[in-house]
Amino acid sequence: MKKKNVCGIGGQAVLEGVMMRGRTSMATAVRDSDGKIVIESTRLNQSESRKKISKIPIIRGIVSFFESFVTGMKITMRSSEVFGDESSEAPSKFEKWLAKTFKVDIMNVVLAVGGVLGVLLAVALFVIVPQVVALAIYSGAGILEVNFDHGVWNAFKTSTDGLNFGWHVLYEVIRGFTRIIIFVGYIALVRLMKEIRRLFMYHGAEHKTISCYESELPLTVENVKKMSTKHDRCGTTFMFIVMIFSMLFFTVVPVSMINVGNGFLTFLVQLVIRLALIPVVAGVSYELLKLFARYDNVFTRIGKAPGLWLQKLTTSEPDDQMIEVAIAAFNEVLALDADPQMATKTFTTFTTVEKAVAVVTNKLGEEKKHEAELIVMFVLGAKTKSELYDGRRIPKEQLKTCVKYAENRLTGAPLQYVLGEACFYGYDFKADTRALIPRFDTELLVEQTIEEGKKKEKPEILDLCTGSGCIAVSVKKNIDCEMFASDISGDALTLAKENAERNGVKVEFKQGSLYMPFRKKRFDIIVSNPPYIPSDDINKLDEEVKDYEPRLALDGGADGLDFYRDIIDKVKKHLKNDGVLLLEVGVGQAEKVKEMLDGFDVRTVKDYNEPPVERVIVAKLTERVETDETEEEKPALPPLIDENK
Repeated sequence: MKKKNVCGIGGQAVLEGVMMRGRTSMATAVRDSDGKIVIESTRLNQSESRKKISKIPIIRGIVSFFESFVTGMKITMRSSEVFGDESSEAPSKFEKWLAKTFKVDIMNVVLAVGGVLGVLLAVALFVIVPQVVALAIYSGAGILEVNFDHGVWNAFKTSTDGLNFGWHVLYEVIRGFTRIIIFVGYIALVRLMKEIRRLFMYHGAEHKTISCYESELPLTVENVKKMSTKHDRCGTTFMFIVMIFSMLFFTVVPVSMINVGNGFLTFLVQLVIRLALIPVVAGVSYELLKLFARYDNVFTRIGKAPGLWLQKLTTSEPDDQMIEVAIAAFNEVLALDADPQMATKTFTTFTTVEKAVAVVTNKLGEEKKHEAELIVMFVLGAKTKSELYDGRRIPKEQLKTCVKYAENRLTGAPLQYVLGEACFYGYDFKADTRALIPRFDTELLVEQTIEEGKKKEKPEILDLCTGSGCIAVSVKKNIDCEMFASDISGDALTLAKENAERNGVKVEFKQGSLYMPFRKKRFDIIVSNPPYIPSDDINKLDEEVKDYEPRLALDGGADGLDFYRDIIDKVKKHLKNDGVLLLEVGVGQAEKVKEMLDGFDVRTVKDYNEPPVERVIVAKLTERVETDETEEEKPALPPLIDENK
């Protein structure tokens, strides 16, 4: 009697999930480490040739056998990526060499090697070992001669008469039952592992879900729980059918009676022929499985009974959450099969932060591991290294972004320009070629400005050559003041305004050379980090500085002091009584700048380098110069200036 409702959807348990395969689609649902069900789906090959193959008995089974093997390997690897079951170890030297030399993905290599090793293990356990056991039994019984007198290569030397058919049948029965014992023992052994027991629970959830649908019940957790964990179309039953049919098949096809004279060569020839016939055995077994699943009678019940019994080992009762995963995968396949226009889905797969840092370091070089960490920190939004290594994982798509940043860094561009961001004084600033990159050394200038500003009540502060606005913004974030800033570059001012908005502070920005935008105004504090690199030294700078950062913000004239002369020349006209001028200076420039500061009480502050360098000059005005109110008005600058001219 033919069953009423046998659906065309089959499945497979994977790490913390279930794969379901329908007529035109396949979907894998996995519960990730955050407890969320995520789904990846794909459309199956629907070419005309594939449709024709699916209608040819035995051939379709052979194709399905190999497709199932390859697909099973891939989705198992994918599910492990979602669940985060990845090693955090850095790539070995061999892996690095392999990736660089042959331009291959290490994970694809692992997949291929794993597949090959899996096949070799299966051949060893289920083909070679049963044959050796049968040979050993026959040798002990005196049925076959095992002779070592010509060395290992002649270890299996059959008698000149070979085996008669009766002994051959018994030989195949011994091989067959040995294979079954190994298979059952293997399953019983791996079942002791916690991860495998969970896998078998998901296997049970897969069977229950399909049975619930075939019973024409709504796919709810409660309905699915009522179903059996056993199913007629299970892969376990298929494997048992393969082993039984293989035993019967090779009694009819007497491979064991082949004798080419040399013992080892005979063994090898028999082995190759058996391996070559495996697809045929699998194809016929596939047809038997479909037959047993479609019909319910005495013959089919007997045929599938051993496989159903064996499913007691390969399936277990699932919990509700596992059933939810199986239902999600099944419903996804139903929807995809019903709607050819429905979009497929892709997993958000993860890896560890340690692995991500190793990958980026491998791209940049070991000497730039710190930059690799900064790149991963930026992509993940981590503010500190301890926060980076707090056990979090990184989505594979974000890892690809990290690798792209690393590739851009290899072009020579500064890391801050690559990321489009720089951290300065604890705040995030946009960074690009419109202005110099905010650097750690300048934080000392900000510290001193804040210290002086706190001595005054709501001081008015002017930042000359503001560039990215990092000084003005950082000072404004820390003290109650009126902040003003100027720069000759319109592009730099645009960037500075963006940074002020980003950090939520109000700064009055104006374009012009030094004091010109505020020529009739006095300030409590004037601060500046002006260009101070001697013109002839610019070409000696690192490539990532001279080739990427704006020359206008670097060039301080022949001796690097031009801007200091211009700033100090008119500073007294723009400072209030007891006003303070703060300047950042280059290495060896402090004494020369101090000599220009007549009428100021001057002190210097050393940085944190080894050895320390006089980095900041703090000059307090001790005399007053009246502003020339009749100072000639100069025309306004154009909105943008081309720094390259």
